[in-house]
Amino acid sequence: MKKHTIKSNALSPADVSACSTVAVDLAKNVFQIAGEDTFGEVIYESRIKSREAFVAFLKTLPPGVTVLMETGPGAQSWARLLQAQGNPVRILPAQHVANHRSGAKNDRNDALAILRSGRDVNIASVPVKSTAQLAMQALHRIRQGYVKRRTASRNVPRILEDATQPLPDMLRELIDELLGEWSQLGERIDVLTGRLEAAARQDETAKRLMTVRGIGPVIATALLAKQTEPERFANARMFAAYFGTVPEQNSSGQKTRLGKICKRGDGYIRSLSIQGAHAVLRQVRPDSEHPDDRRLRRWLSRHGQKGAAVRLANRNLRIVWVLLQNDQTYRRQPADCQEAAM
Repeated sequence: MKKHTIKSNALSPADVSACSTVAVDLAKNVFQIAGEDTFGEVIYESRIKSREAFVAFLKTLPPGVTVLMETGPGAQSWARLLQAQGNPVRILPAQHVANHRSGAKNDRNDALAILRSGRDVNIASVPVKSTAQLAMQALHRIRQGYVKRRTASRNVPRILEDATQPLPDMLRELIDELLGEWSQLGERIDVLTGRLEAAARQDETAKRLMTVRGIGPVIATALLAKQTEPERFANARMFAAYFGTVPEQNSSGQKTRLGKICKRGDGYIRSLSIQGAHAVLRQVRPDSEHPDDRRLRRWLSRHGQKGAAVRLANRNLRIVWVLLQNDQTYRRQPADCQEAAM
């Protein structure tokens, strides 16, 4: 059977200096390059088959050339290398790049799709993270994996506590092993939580974020690891919407239809924010006259426990944007202050 190959339309390597933007489709050892001029015309295509040759290619780029990449393994490290040599870098979300791909999925079409995505002003770039932020993000992901595994096996202790269950000895031994694993997961989660708490105590920004009611060290460090640059968002509402705590909209003409929360953006931070809001709602005293407590009781009566938690999570994220924007700490309203309209 005849093997089909894709012919490269690459120009000479010297022509890369005429490019204003270069898109790179990253892989482990093969890198597809596509470049365009200031008019948006593709004038350069190349395929590099080793990491050493790719590093040498990057060093030949003029400082003003913008490099586009999609999210994936290695994108952050390559972006830091390019920034160090003076090249602007944009990391584009892979799901948006896929929407701009035409034809079959191959390296060449992927590189061209990255170029087209770079022209879309509505696609927000992924921030370039430092090694410390990536380490913090890895710590959160490992902890999240432990939490999911423990949640999946949470019925094991309930089975053992039920003495009326007639279980065979072999199954009983297996459940004992699962119970031991469940306990170990809890210990690992506690260790990682302690590390996050220690990191939050040493970071001034995290300490300022923790002044918000419902935001603890886990949420604060997750926000810092996310590299949530406040200047990327026009206002606090856009910042909260970035994490999916706003209603889903299905509007047309003069009819506005709002549904459940859209759940877009970072689901991990959204989940932590809502969990923190639930913790605050459980502590609301029915006899408290503090403006914040009166507001929360009103939300509970109108929207229920879950609806109030989402509203509080949205409000907290808006406050976080203000704190990050102005380098301030959150100050709650005094008890004798008139309640603000919400």
